Amino acid sequence: MTFKRIYLFFLLLSSLLFISCEKWLIDTSPPLSSSSAARLLIYMHSTSLAPPNIAFTISEIKLQAEDNRWINLIDSPVDIMSTGLIDRQILLKEAAVEPGQYKGLKLIISRASVMGRDGHVSLALSQPDGEVVIKSNIRLQRKDISAVSLVWDTEKSIEKGHIFQPSIEIETQIPSARELLLFISNSASNYISIIDRSLERVIGAVTVGDRPMGMALNATQDRLYVVNSASRNISVVDVTRFSVLDTIYLTAGILPVDIVIIPDDNNLIEGKLYIANRISNDVTVVSTVAKRTLKSIAVGIGPSGIAADAVRKEVYVTNERSNNLSIINAIDDTLVANITVDNRPTGVFVGKDDAGKDKIYVFNEGSNRISIISPSLRKVVATISVEGPPKRGMQGFSKRLFVANTAANTLTFFNSQDVVTRTIPVGIMPTGLAGDEKRNRLYVTNYGDNTVSLLDPIGERVLKELFVGKSPYGALLLER
Repeated sequence: MTFKRIYLFFLLLSSLLFISCEKWLIDTSPPLSSSSAARLLIYMHSTSLAPPNIAFTISEIKLQAEDNRWINLIDSPVDIMSTGLIDRQILLKEAAVEPGQYKGLKLIISRASVMGRDGHVSLALSQPDGEVVIKSNIRLQRKDISAVSLVWDTEKSIEKGHIFQPSIEIETQIPSARELLLFISNSASNYISIIDRSLERVIGAVTVGDRPMGMALNATQDRLYVVNSASRNISVVDVTRFSVLDTIYLTAGILPVDIVIIPDDNNLIEGKLYIANRISNDVTVVSTVAKRTLKSIAVGIGPSGIAADAVRKEVYVTNERSNNLSIINAIDDTLVANITVDNRPTGVFVGKDDAGKDKIYVFNEGSNRISIISPSLRKVVATISVEGPPKRGMQGFSKRLFVANTAANTLTFFNSQDVVTRTIPVGIMPTGLAGDEKRNRLYVTNYGDNTVSLLDPIGERVLKELFVGKSPYGALLLER
């Protein structure tokens, strides 16, 4: 039997095993077509924080080609409400189109109304036929993805008190400083969403491989490494140009799901990548210089989460089915310890205690417990019980712990002494976490409803949600 047939067999087996038995986060729907088509994301947001209560329906969105042909992009009406756009961005459409240069967009409005004293009052539509034409140069490249954000000025959208003439333009995108970017891997859309943390909106996207999941940044934070589970490769993304620089093909490991990097002390641009392979029960080591696999390291059964300590030169891997944590020495790439933890450890994070000493948090989804491990003593030194089954977590904001309870659709907040302060609902299947301490924002990817929740970690509340691609998995921000 060829390696390809063996790989396909194990991939099918993994889908049956881990989805039916362990509810692992692997989307089994067909990925988007990898043909030569380009993709266009169309977003909309409002400029008003206190808009008039306007509702309207977009029945068609069309793209104008250079030969003046109009190409229809949507197949069902989209209802818009001004109150639903307050400090919020929504995704109108993700469409596959032919590559090329386009001259603008046309929206066909089929109905509109405004709230009056006696309820919603119908508005007359702009002529002809409720058309709103937005001129702009849109260049779509083969197999690439582009994001367009429509900005609606609600205060200027009603003329003479009864005519709906929506003031909608395409937002001119000013390149954001790198330290304001947040990256989201959309595992069933095959692209990375780019969020401007100051605007709190999606501003771009980058096409990568099939089923992008874990992400890692090099030490200079100008290269993003994205592990693509289905295509078994790593996309190297230039974070300044929003483009893929290179692709590293994985010649070992089955079902890669997560990735970390240990920087090269002599060359911070480069380093070694460590990829957890869920089915082959090992970790692949890849050189970013040679762009090839250096070694495979056997760990426990069902590795799912991975974390790294660049100072200690160690890599930590949670093994969900053997209930232990593997520790890898990143100097000689050898397995140095296996530490038994609780049931079904799915995530791991390297944190600090109040004295500044390292501690490793292991999130045990099968037992509703978090194991705290001393990397020096190589043993569990404490255990925390939580309400929901913990899958992923992070530490930040003055050494506080935040835990995503994926199966319960909640997020648990802790204080700096690892005591639970509150548990709140977020989106469906929260998975990835990232924190912006300067702006007091916590970002959580919701795998089940294609959103990212923005939270206030001090007030312990959800502020808003952003719509991204399908099945968002990882969240990673620049911290300069």
